[in-house]
Amino acid sequence: MAVYYSIRPQLAEIPAPENEDSQSSLPHIIIMTPEEAANGTFLQTNMYAKLEHSQEVRFCKAEAHKDFLYGTFVIPPKSNNREKIAFRYLIAKDRIVFIEDGGFVKQMIDKMQQAILRENPGIGFFFSDFLDMLISEDLLYLTEIENQIAHLEDEVLAGTLENFNHKIMACRRKILVCSHYYLQLSDISNILQQNDHGFFTRNELASFRLFSERVGRLHEEALMLREYSTQLREVYQAQIDIRQNKIMKILTVVTTIFLPLTLIVGWYGMNFKYMPELSWKYGYLAVILLSAVIVFFCVRICRKKHFL
Repeated sequence: MAVYYSIRPQLAEIPAPENEDSQSSLPHIIIMTPEEAANGTFLQTNMYAKLEHSQEVRFCKAEAHKDFLYGTFVIPPKSNNREKIAFRYLIAKDRIVFIEDGGFVKQMIDKMQQAILRENPGIGFFFSDFLDMLISEDLLYLTEIENQIAHLEDEVLAGTLENFNHKIMACRRKILVCSHYYLQLSDISNILQQNDHGFFTRNELASFRLFSERVGRLHEEALMLREYSTQLREVYQAQIDIRQNKIMKILTVVTTIFLPLTLIVGWYGMNFKYMPELSWKYGYLAVILLSAVIVFFCVRICRKKHFL
């Protein structure tokens, strides 16, 4: 069943009116389900027509129509245990209508009742406070992502490179979703500030500008994290290159040491009939000593050149 809140003199839940004519003339809020909205309950005809032809909610937006503002919100998941949240809203001169199925908006309004008190509340002030509430914990969420990237950086520098690509891509996806989310919120704020219908006062428009600035700072933070993750990927690639260079260095040194021995093996593997060493009593021992001396001098030269 639809839930009603009065905005003046304070934000408080009120009983649902029996019909459209009995609704309070004071600014108020309505929270209803998509089924109730589809029935056109307490909505003007043109509002109902808009909802009737609305498509699936996919992103945050605001649209200015003849007598009202219509828009949608898609709140990205900001924890491992929460899915994205989607709902619609309508703003008229004396009311804001939220259409949701899940109870998220009601939880937000209940928090606002306890946290926000204004001397002259109104439609614009309520909606700006609602927008502020949506991003109230976003800086903490971005800080959490930053800590995850910093932890990955420590692992990379420590030589622990397992599942790095999977972990860093998960962080980059979160950052990308947040970046798009803040751009959409900024667009909503810009449309509200145009105030085509004259719904909002000058002070309410100033509150929307403050919200736009907060969203801009969050977007800059998201861009900084994206740059941080890009730099970390470069560090990771550098570590991979260093590890590969070390492996190639070892292989090169081993090849350098044993290449003369390979020459000796090839030389005496020809088995010509008149090779004197083949019939010499100490020929086998002499080849062993010669090989040992060659290995010793090769190792010594590599150490002198700091190859080992």
